Amino acid sequence: MDVNTWTRLDLEIVTALTCQVHVLSREQIHRAWGDDHSRDEIVERLERLSSCQLIRQSQWNVVPPPVNRGPVFTWKPGDEPPDAWRLSRAFLRRWHRETTVHTVWKATPWAASLFGSRAGRTSRPIERQHDLLLGEVYVLYRLKLPALAACWVGEDALPVAERGVKNPDAFLFDEDFKPRRVVESAGAYSQTQVVAFHRYCQDAQLPYELW
Repeated sequence: MDVNTWTRLDLEIVTALTCQVHVLSREQIHRAWGDDHSRDEIVERLERLSSCQLIRQSQWNVVPPPVNRGPVFTWKPGDEPPDAWRLSRAFLRRWHRETTVHTVWKATPWAASLFGSRAGRTSRPIERQHDLLLGEVYVLYRLKLPALAACWVGEDALPVAERGVKNPDAFLFDEDFKPRRVVESAGAYSQTQVVAFHRYCQDAQLPYELW
């Protein structure tokens, strides 16, 4: 696919899938870009990107992302720490619903290499609900807080963390490239995972959102 033939929509979709989130469902893509592009145009560009081996399609049978209007928990330096046990119970309860089939799109390793990220790996079944939830949060940012969505950098576009430390799912950077907020898809986090994530952000003095 010649770079001169890329449309703005092509660039935004591939950037999102290589540098911002792991995966987006077909429905999420239509909501995220539907205000500016027709459904037929989006379908045509997805097919074009797929034929050029920049993105690939899969079918996932998962619980739909349980996202409402805002994060489950937010924290900033100076706030009280989270009630990790209560949060972990809430995170687990929300997945006790019927699964549905979702058509999802991911970047290919080749697309990731073009954009300088580590995206393109296959999501393990245990990761799929987490990854689709993160995609839903990204879409919500695009629709409600587009200026902040433009500052969103996902973990695949960041340097690898030190051994034993997991990068947060996404950072929102300010105009000086300093992190202003961390966004984390908590999935079905256990109490231990909530505590570990909070300690990471507390030590780095990073405000965060758990979704």
